[in-house]
Amino acid sequence: MTGKQSDPKPSFRAVLALPGHKTWYAASALIRLPVVMAPLALVFLGHATHSFAAGGLLAATHAIGEAAGAPLMGRRFDTRPFLGQLRLSLAAEGAAFAVIALIAGHAPVVLLAALTFLAGAAASGAPGGMRAQLSATSPEHLRPAALGLESALSQTTWAVAPPLVALVYTRTGAAGALLVMAVSSAAPLLFARRIPHTERSAAAVTDGAATGTRTREILRTVWPTALLSVAIMFLIGTADVLLPPRLEENGASPALAGPVMTAFAVASIVSGLVYGARRWPGSPFGQTACLLPLFAGAFALPAWTGAPWHLTAAFALGGLLFSPLMVIRNIALQHRLPQQAWATGFSVLYAAAGVGYGAAGLLSAALLGTSTPGNAFLVCALVTAVIGGVSLAGERVTRTSASPAAVSDPPVRSER
Repeated sequence: MTGKQSDPKPSFRAVLALPGHKTWYAASALIRLPVVMAPLALVFLGHATHSFAAGGLLAATHAIGEAAGAPLMGRRFDTRPFLGQLRLSLAAEGAAFAVIALIAGHAPVVLLAALTFLAGAAASGAPGGMRAQLSATSPEHLRPAALGLESALSQTTWAVAPPLVALVYTRTGAAGALLVMAVSSAAPLLFARRIPHTERSAAAVTDGAATGTRTREILRTVWPTALLSVAIMFLIGTADVLLPPRLEENGASPALAGPVMTAFAVASIVSGLVYGARRWPGSPFGQTACLLPLFAGAFALPAWTGAPWHLTAAFALGGLLFSPLMVIRNIALQHRLPQQAWATGFSVLYAAAGVGYGAAGLLSAALLGTSTPGNAFLVCALVTAVIGGVSLAGERVTRTSASPAAVSDPPVRSER
């Protein structure tokens, strides 16, 4: 014993009691809501003004804009004043959604696609910038709890957004959903100053660039963690595409995919809260090596059973593992990068997640043309395991050569 008083036990109450943190979570929910609403809302908009194909094109263009813009916009959050960058990003996103809603019935698809790309790219750095500020303004012993609460909030948004889009669409049409998204984007601008944040001096930014925190250097440092993000979201994208045909293949209604995915969302909310409520033994590397194979295995189960209740159980198991993996991913990134590069790093993970999700859709669609949904689930689970294995191998190799600044944080260990 050294006599030094240990940190108090992490708790969500302690996180929310930190100055401004309730405001952070409120702003984060409003920032995430239009992003999660966008795919379904844009499909409805395309159908109402042109066709379902046009809607799919708009949704894809928005996702491409996010993936393309995230590293650049995330870097701006690291090198520019936080409040100014947040206001610029959210104002541009809100304006783009509002313009789309107003001109959708009178504009060509090409113009709408350009605006959806702008909306996706403009705010693509905001989630990473916000997460970097959450970590920077939370004591180290409370970061897992803060990130666990963020993961639960994110999954709650994913559970709420699609029904909200459907409700608004039935009452006011697709343009109404886009206006709700615009309002949600702009709302945090009203209380942005109250979001807890730290501002870096120009000297700190210059020092960061001089010590190798440029975007290219960051990519070289965090590629194993980014590949883990690809693996996790690849499996989620697989599930979204393959679940309805797997249900139909077994004589069940494809509409049951909704309740099954709800089970996933609820389980992930619970596990995010449980994981963040205490400290767990092992490093992020060790925890990932344990949980990722189980995560892939949960989504391999639909290859052998297609009964709705069995699928619900498999997806609930996947949800229980999903949130801890996402929190571990975020903690691992903080261990690999100095604080002045966190926003860029988190934005790289955001882009990688989009790449994984999109690749899953393409592969799943191709597999459905040549195989059964059950076999497609198995193939995609194996692909996830391979990507995860490469990620873990890269983590083991690169962490031995990481700079001291990037690995100065201690591992996540249980403290009694």
